[in-house]
Amino acid sequence: MLVLACLASPALAQDALVGVGPATQVSDIEFEFRGPHAFEAKDLKRVIATRERGGLVWLRNALGFLPFVSRVGEHPLDPLDLQRDLVRLRHFYDRAGLLAAEVDYRVRYDAEQDRAEVTFTIEEGPPLLLRSLEFVGPDSGPPGLPADLAADWDRFVELQHQLRGRFSEVDRRGLAERTIRWLRNHGYPFAGAEANALVDTAANRVDVTVVLRPGVRAKVREFAVNGNEVVPDDHLTRQLPLEPGEWYDASRLEEGRRQITQFPIIRLALLNVPRESVRDSTVAVQLRVTENPRRLVRGEAGLTSSGGLTSQVEWANRGFLGGLRSLTVAVTAQTGVVALESPAERRYRLALTAFQPYVGDRRLSVAGGPFAEYRDDVRDRSQAVGFEGTLVLADNPLRSVALGLTVSHREILDFGFGDDLRPRQYLPLLGLADSVTVGTLGTIHNRSVVTVDGSWGELDQFANPREGYVVRPRVSVTLPGFNTSEYLVLDLGATGFLPVTDRIGLTVRGSAGRIIPFGRSVGNAGQESPFVSLLRLREVTFTAGGTRDVRGWGSQLLGPKLPQVRLEDEGGATPTAHRYVPIGGLARTFGSAELQLPFPGFGDKWQTFLFLDGARVWTPDRRFSLDAGELDQDRFFLGTGIGVGYETVVGAVQVALGYKLNPSALDVRDPDDVLAALREGRSLGTVPEDSRRRLQLHFSIGATF
Repeated sequence: MLVLACLASPALAQDALVGVGPATQVSDIEFEFRGPHAFEAKDLKRVIATRERGGLVWLRNALGFLPFVSRVGEHPLDPLDLQRDLVRLRHFYDRAGLLAAEVDYRVRYDAEQDRAEVTFTIEEGPPLLLRSLEFVGPDSGPPGLPADLAADWDRFVELQHQLRGRFSEVDRRGLAERTIRWLRNHGYPFAGAEANALVDTAANRVDVTVVLRPGVRAKVREFAVNGNEVVPDDHLTRQLPLEPGEWYDASRLEEGRRQITQFPIIRLALLNVPRESVRDSTVAVQLRVTENPRRLVRGEAGLTSSGGLTSQVEWANRGFLGGLRSLTVAVTAQTGVVALESPAERRYRLALTAFQPYVGDRRLSVAGGPFAEYRDDVRDRSQAVGFEGTLVLADNPLRSVALGLTVSHREILDFGFGDDLRPRQYLPLLGLADSVTVGTLGTIHNRSVVTVDGSWGELDQFANPREGYVVRPRVSVTLPGFNTSEYLVLDLGATGFLPVTDRIGLTVRGSAGRIIPFGRSVGNAGQESPFVSLLRLREVTFTAGGTRDVRGWGSQLLGPKLPQVRLEDEGGATPTAHRYVPIGGLARTFGSAELQLPFPGFGDKWQTFLFLDGARVWTPDRRFSLDAGELDQDRFFLGTGIGVGYETVVGAVQVALGYKLNPSALDVRDPDDVLAALREGRSLGTVPEDSRRRLQLHFSIGATF
């Protein structure tokens, strides 16, 4: 009887409600709006307690054994909860400044499946609008602020008067909070304010009076630090962008507090101003910190299509030699295990890094140390030792300039053309040169490079941004004397994030780069094969393609490439090829657009995405250009596709299928057939195409280091 009493009134033509019982499930919840509406259905579903089963029930139950997929579960129809949901929605609209909103519901029942559909009907009505706004002091008179703040205060008041549109409870609280924040940023550590609203319900207008309670205006007398055992007091206080004798400023102190918490030795940092510390219009600011254990061992793992399982283990001495400095030893292993591409890219690296904050200024820090590396990837198989160091000037992570120095000594064990072949052996096999004119490529590459990196941007959130932009320019130049090759690199990249709706977002990326060889890099240019001259710069030449680049191509395989030759001994050396090896270029342009979409029925952590990626890799300097016709592959190539992602505690899991829209002649042909055609001097048009090679699967989990 209770069920019937609650449901019968709003119900429309449907199966009889006498069958509704405890086992009845809510299959769908909809919102029907009469007239204009300020809120979408997804906003209102967060307000109510009743939950729906959603779509794709069979698929979610079938995939319920997976760690990231939840089974559908129970979603009972509770008549009392429906009544409470009406109250919740009406209160929600009241707080949102829609005082005349009319909310009702109806239920459609399917007796055969024992399922119910609930539809909430809403007519929002006219919004509450701001008619007047006044700022007064505690005695209802003028705020009484000092003359030196008059100009700033007038600008603040003018900005608040620009409030337009529907006036909600959030707006009322926001007025008070912004006023308090302004006062505390201008010398008033104990400021308070409240916004009082007088509502004219007949006219749907509201008059707001903000009452200021500034309290005492004070300067900072001293900083008192407690809770620290390893870090000296002055190492902490010098990170605060405020000096004793300056007016109290809560925003600048908060900026310094956030910076302090970024140091590895600091677990927690809190700022406080005790009221009893007021003395002659000055206050003492207390900084309380909690330190982390000095030594830490940490491990992380990730997975990518090209490198397979990757892991990193770090040992850190936080508070190294006292203070905020640290010493880190990191071992990285990209194993190639379960990689989707063959052969997999492998890399093993050992690095020791010392970090020193505050190099004469709180915004300056320096980090650096030696490293040793072994790699076996599409470029080469080699080993290297060296040193990397960076001096960083940063106000925040998105606004910084870094000056870096890299010195390395690399020994090439295999150039990657196959079976330890040298260019004088490799190029004649492809019919691209004779062994006399090829030239000699040394196996030792020395490098000393100075790099200036910049970052400038604004993001709504640093870890998983949905709105904002970042621009990253880079300039690198080799130093004289030590380098095997000499060059200047200019590169500019940018990323933009645009929210389309609450759950749909657009990410746009682009970059352009140019390498300008000089000195030793051009000494033999024109006298040897351009292929060899270009390979002298292989450590920095541009490539494209891969899971985090242009999807649709394997790692670094968009653009100039050649078959990787293997010699099989069957009564004589028989060249074969099972894959391509990238050549790279001296110039690169890249663009990408990705539309992130929800995965219907699978929750907020699931995401689908559509993408269009493209890049061109080429060599505009004629001294280094191969001029090999179809093998140059220097057009702008495009790839598109779809993907699915899931956010986990260890990072995002992503699977994407890319499709080459305008592949090159080599992209859709087997490398062994291409090798045979090149050796025989045949056109690549005589080699049959394989349409399956247009597809490329990309997979990644978490960090890839």
